[in-house]
Amino acid sequence: MRMDYDLLVDHLSGNGLEIVARSFLDSPAIVVQCAIGDHQVKLVHFEKKEEFTELPRFHVVNPEQYGQIAHLLYSEGSPYGFLCISDRDSISVNYDQPHLAIEASLQRHIALLSRALLDPDWNMKELVREFGANWEFLCDESSELVLAIENRNQTINIFKPVQGASAGFDSKYLGITDSSEDLNSYSHIVMSSRDGRRRKSHAKGFVLSVPELPAPPRNGSCLGEWYINLLQNLPDTARQEFVNRSGGYKSTEFWVVINGPTPSGMVWFALHLKSKSKGSLPKSIGQLEKWTLGAQRVALFNKEAVMPRSGANTSLSMKSVLLVGCGSVGCEIAMRLGSAGISHLFLTDPDTFSIDNLYRHTLPVEYIGMPKSIALSWELKAKYPWMHANGFLSSLLDEDVKLKSTLESFDLVVIAIGSPTQERLFHDFLIEKKVKAPVINTWLEGYGIGGHATLDIPESKGCLKCAYVDPETLGRGLSSNLNFLEDNQSLVVNHAGCGQLYLPYSGLHSAQTALIATDLAIKYLRGQLQTSSKVSWKGDGNEAISEGFLVTHRFENFDQSLKVMPLHNEHCDLCNE
Repeated sequence: MRMDYDLLVDHLSGNGLEIVARSFLDSPAIVVQCAIGDHQVKLVHFEKKEEFTELPRFHVVNPEQYGQIAHLLYSEGSPYGFLCISDRDSISVNYDQPHLAIEASLQRHIALLSRALLDPDWNMKELVREFGANWEFLCDESSELVLAIENRNQTINIFKPVQGASAGFDSKYLGITDSSEDLNSYSHIVMSSRDGRRRKSHAKGFVLSVPELPAPPRNGSCLGEWYINLLQNLPDTARQEFVNRSGGYKSTEFWVVINGPTPSGMVWFALHLKSKSKGSLPKSIGQLEKWTLGAQRVALFNKEAVMPRSGANTSLSMKSVLLVGCGSVGCEIAMRLGSAGISHLFLTDPDTFSIDNLYRHTLPVEYIGMPKSIALSWELKAKYPWMHANGFLSSLLDEDVKLKSTLESFDLVVIAIGSPTQERLFHDFLIEKKVKAPVINTWLEGYGIGGHATLDIPESKGCLKCAYVDPETLGRGLSSNLNFLEDNQSLVVNHAGCGQLYLPYSGLHSAQTALIATDLAIKYLRGQLQTSSKVSWKGDGNEAISEGFLVTHRFENFDQSLKVMPLHNEHCDLCNE
């Protein structure tokens, strides 16, 4: 519903608000005046013809007269500024009664301004808490992003963007130190930093950690004075260290990359200094005369900043996992483990990536003809900067895999080969050699009927053989009792002779199976699962049934899809010896 502004004026006036104008800067608007302490504050709402899809905005008229106010943003000399009252998109707006939406927004603006103007201590704390947002407002919209790596005081080289680059790391100013050893050599940021076009021109940058941040600069013209005051208020030791570290260089360009604490966490930002003639980094008001300063955004690029913000867990970065099988399920598992924060993956699979794999495998077409494990290791390292992945060509039962010392060096072994015979033989080897390695076995069934995963933890009740107890005889069977399709059925499709047999399933089914296996893995590695467990996902079974295949009693009665349950079977002869 569109706003009737005459109705709005009547509504606001009836609620005790003073409407002092119906236009502003020659644009249709409503100007509301209210008293806050000694101030007569004017707020302006520009009329809109379209419906409200977000919380209506009011602007503060002549914002400079109020000094530095938290959440009030404006350009120097601007006749109005705007208040950041919330994430306006996240609020459900009463668009059926827009006059109520406008009134609600107005009350939020007045409440925020009142607190900022009447409570100076709160206002100052909020200015520091919102330092990052305020600094962002000072930056030119065309400024490129600076990527800083380390968290401590140091001197770095900052390279200019690659000319003509419009996206990716090549389009950013880039600062990488020699001590960024955790980054793998295949990560895009490392490869970009080594681009010869960058090496032709770079500037010195000085990282400065400050123990306490003041309020941000009020506007761009205050940058120089603010910077000098920041230096002068540093503890003597920190100031002298910075002076000594930066004093040996002369240039026409410098960067000062600053980090400091706020109630919202550590904030990183930068000053970019330029001069027409060479000189030392200025450290007093007098030395600033020939320098121009610009505010610069900084995107901190290290594990502690990037991984949690991206949904990864830094506590997993030292965990190591052996993944056997890099097919459609295994590849999905590897990618999901990487996204969770696992940084040490060893991949093994003798198979080669082929054209037949394209539509249900996550590897791109560029890797056709390469060993899947090698190709997957490259993809992981390109995607996850701190990933250390290695690919090998061994099978599950090869002797170099079946080494007790090797297996026990991993925090977890994941087997995604879909071969129950090999999996049972491998399990027999683990038992015989008393290998204390936690193992996940995962597989999917054809026609989208479902997928399964088991977690076998040494010295915990429950093992792979528990999943092979025949529900009818209660003895060991040859097919998993988790399966939804009856055994001894020919499920494969003959596409072009015996050499082209395959089990029909889609990339979606691979992903669903990989997710339940990865979920088990992450829960175990984070200490959330300490007993052997099993989990299944169940499809509707329509395709399999329409093809005439028989389903198991478990499929007919299974209603615990995605639920992690104990693996232990009371009839398992191995667990109940």
